[in-house]
Amino acid sequence: MHEVKSIGRWLLAVSVLSVSVSVSSSLAAAEDPAARAKAERFFETEIRPLLAEKCFKCHAGKRHKGGLKVDSLAALLTGGDTGPALVRGKPGESLLIRAVEYGDPNLQMPPKGKLEKKEIDALKAWVQKGAIWPGASDADEGPRKRESFEITEEDRAWWAFQPIAKPTPKRIQDSELAAWAKSPIDVIIAERLEEKQLRPTQRATRRELIRRAYLDLVGLPPSHAEVQAFVADDSPNAWERLVDRLLASPAFGERWGRHWLDVVRFAQTNGYERDGEKPFAWRYRDYVIRSFNENKPYDRFVREQIAGDELDDATRDSIVATAFYRLGVWDDEPDDKRMALFEGFDDMVVATGASFLGMTVGCARCHDHMFDPMPQADYYRMLAFFRGVRYYENPRYDDSSATYAPLASPAELRKWQDDRAQRIREIETQLAAATEEAKKALRKELESLEKAKPPFEWTLAVRERGRDVEKTHVLIRGNAATPGKEVSPGFLAVFGKSEPKITAPPAHSKTSGRRRVLADWIASAENPLTARVMVNRVWQHLFGRGIVRTPNDFGRRGLPPTHPRLVDWLAAELIEKGWRVKDLIKTILLSNAYRMSSRVLDEKAFEADPGNDLFWHQNLRRLEAEAIRDSILVASGKLNTKAGGRGMFPHLSPDVIAGGSRPGWGWELSSEEERSRRSVYIYLKRGTMMPLIEGFDYTNTVQSIGARTVTTVAPQALMLLNSRFLTKQSRYFAARVVAEAGDSPSARVERAYQIASARNPTEREREIARDFLARETEVCASSAPRLVFRPAVPAAMEHRFQNRHRPEDYYFDAPAGFSYHKGDWKDVGDSINWTDPQRSPFALWKSEPAEDVEVRAKIVLHANSESAGIVLRATSGGDRLKGYEVAFDLRERRVHLRRHDGRMETLASATVDLIPDAVLSLRASIDGDRFRVWLEGVEEPLLDAKDPQSITGAGLVGVRSWGAALSVESLEARSGEKISKLEIQRERSVDLDALASLCLVLMNTNEFVYVD
Repeated sequence: MHEVKSIGRWLLAVSVLSVSVSVSSSLAAAEDPAARAKAERFFETEIRPLLAEKCFKCHAGKRHKGGLKVDSLAALLTGGDTGPALVRGKPGESLLIRAVEYGDPNLQMPPKGKLEKKEIDALKAWVQKGAIWPGASDADEGPRKRESFEITEEDRAWWAFQPIAKPTPKRIQDSELAAWAKSPIDVIIAERLEEKQLRPTQRATRRELIRRAYLDLVGLPPSHAEVQAFVADDSPNAWERLVDRLLASPAFGERWGRHWLDVVRFAQTNGYERDGEKPFAWRYRDYVIRSFNENKPYDRFVREQIAGDELDDATRDSIVATAFYRLGVWDDEPDDKRMALFEGFDDMVVATGASFLGMTVGCARCHDHMFDPMPQADYYRMLAFFRGVRYYENPRYDDSSATYAPLASPAELRKWQDDRAQRIREIETQLAAATEEAKKALRKELESLEKAKPPFEWTLAVRERGRDVEKTHVLIRGNAATPGKEVSPGFLAVFGKSEPKITAPPAHSKTSGRRRVLADWIASAENPLTARVMVNRVWQHLFGRGIVRTPNDFGRRGLPPTHPRLVDWLAAELIEKGWRVKDLIKTILLSNAYRMSSRVLDEKAFEADPGNDLFWHQNLRRLEAEAIRDSILVASGKLNTKAGGRGMFPHLSPDVIAGGSRPGWGWELSSEEERSRRSVYIYLKRGTMMPLIEGFDYTNTVQSIGARTVTTVAPQALMLLNSRFLTKQSRYFAARVVAEAGDSPSARVERAYQIASARNPTEREREIARDFLARETEVCASSAPRLVFRPAVPAAMEHRFQNRHRPEDYYFDAPAGFSYHKGDWKDVGDSINWTDPQRSPFALWKSEPAEDVEVRAKIVLHANSESAGIVLRATSGGDRLKGYEVAFDLRERRVHLRRHDGRMETLASATVDLIPDAVLSLRASIDGDRFRVWLEGVEEPLLDAKDPQSITGAGLVGVRSWGAALSVESLEARSGEKISKLEIQRERSVDLDALASLCLVLMNTNEFVYVD
């Protein structure tokens, strides 16, 4: 990683590029290599960032509002519902330009605000000069829609449909290139470099290599000691030994299993409004992790997910694997059950086609595929393989369930069933000769056996109706109400093998056996797609992009491979090595191609290939959301490496919980230790995600995702700097530094760098860090210590979610010395409880109770506060407040004196100029039935009232806050001669707080969140 120059520069990790352009800049025709390079550089620096920032949210990856995607030239040329989005060389005829210019009131994009003039001018200049897009052909006009369907020899000649043949690497003439190209991978890359007269960049440093390997293979950063040991190890096999050690780590499966979970749209809930849990879905996640760790052959991995229950040697794992079909969204209350059934089958077809074949089979549901050689009948022939699957008819955990299966192999189940049947026969024989007393016992046992369920754990899995399968018809326009011709199970016709041989299963079979046939075809070495698709996925995660940039679309709408010979060599290698993914990864990592630096020092090479299509250097990559969070936990020393299970529930802010239709339903509370587990074990609820994860381009759970969109937007920086998670982890990080480095500021700075960046700081960085610590220490010392009462729950909660909370859970980091109470909540229906903001949760100071008392306090009302107050002569009355309150309404600028006793009554009010985030001095007294309130040292009381129904008896002083935090700088209670003062001390020393700020900054650097 390049040397970090200053603290300020560090924070550019998530900055947004500004766009500036001179429309008069000349972009020459593509025939001129220099002009082409200039045009491509213009696209990479001006157009791609603009599209990513302003358009990708709605028109890229999984998102294609209006049928339009803008993440490839082909997609723009094809267009969406209103036709092609651009015409090359003609901005005036391009819908894209018309939309951004806001010339048509019915077509204005982006809808939230018009682009700046310089941004519009940049787009117009780009279109005018030919819409050059690196990696796309100049002749590309987008995939053409088929007027009539016929599979031609040209269709069958498409590169992805050709048989896999391992190419022989060519001889490299350039001596320097030949010396660099030590492996077949290197040679194939060198072939293209030689054609373009380019050279690979220099090799990455050993520190860069070990960090890259750790983050790529296990998703966790190396320690400083591990880096130092590798840098000092000059043995010839040091790199290979490092790779072997990381591949053998249990963390490998957690890292690479997460990649696969993206592909199969994994989630643990159904989606839609209720978003109910898919019980036992976590078993599938654990199966995937286990499979990668065991280096399970990929062809077996495929077969288990498609037909694990139909295999001759079915196992517990293979049964769990069939949850692949159950992972999609499911509407548990559909308007049309027949249509919903086929929506479920569509999810299976689409997921199978995208995950294993890299084909958009779902595009042929309503009509012949518009771009690929796939008739509509192909879609329904594939659907016929799944027609016997019972789809969510009765989602219970018993023998009749369509959704769950006993976690046992067919052999185990058959043995249990045979043993039960044998025992039943024995009892029936024994009954004839048994005594009356013995008959009672035998009949009781018989009744128990007849009612017995399968005595195994359950798992989300595929269940079929039996050997007989309903007929499958082509649905006209995809409508379940209009069936057309009948079709049988069949493979994609373009391969010429559309009629598989399906043997009738035995009469006692509980499955049709059809999926086994499909699995054998997909996992066959003769299938031209399966191995190619998988090796491309592996390459993508090691180089930042696939050799085929569209990993889920190897058809004509996708982009062709930049190195087709490399795809085939890797695919053949995977098959020859027994489909072992770890072996393939090791082969790639041992190549010089993988070990190149990401630094771009050759200006000529950059001009010729600004998009690095030829892989002449490694790609600088931002870490995924999970790796960022896990790296933070490693730095803080709090990472919990516990594996497996249902998963953990991160602590979510009230506004996130409030976003659900039934706030908190299905969400649970995990301990801090559980919440420190790796991100792959976060409970994945489709409608409720951890903002820190979601903000860094987390996976989509609706469809198969081949590659996540990578964006750079301002909220990412705000989350890393301001989230409660980062704040807490930075404090743990600082405490770790102190424990390991001692009291010396210089030693602390050095250790902080070693933990965050696995290196020692430069002298310049030491100087900057010391200055930063000095300033932060001064700032921390100048602020008075405070107790902060910050509400941690929303205003409405599903009652079971609310019941999981202890009263102290209603406040974030509830200060010690107080008892906590839930306040007044009412059930308004649908099992949702609401609180009255004026009678919300509160805390009582554990001081001496008193009846007549004078209270003095310094408090801070924070912006967005809905209601806050100091309570007097108070008792809890259970969770409801009984007593008096000086309540502050920041929005109305009012102060109220209120009595809480079953119901709330306002005794007096006054208007006051309350200032958010300013210290407010308060004095309040109770003398019998008289109540007075003073603010800011004014002699006359602001409020002076008597209560004819005064609540008598001793009570406590306390605080209440809702909407935002209430901070307390001092609190004092005087009763007679007795004075009680609340001791408010700093949680940490000022130097530790300052160090935590430095640790927070280090976790925000490019060096921390990027891998080079």
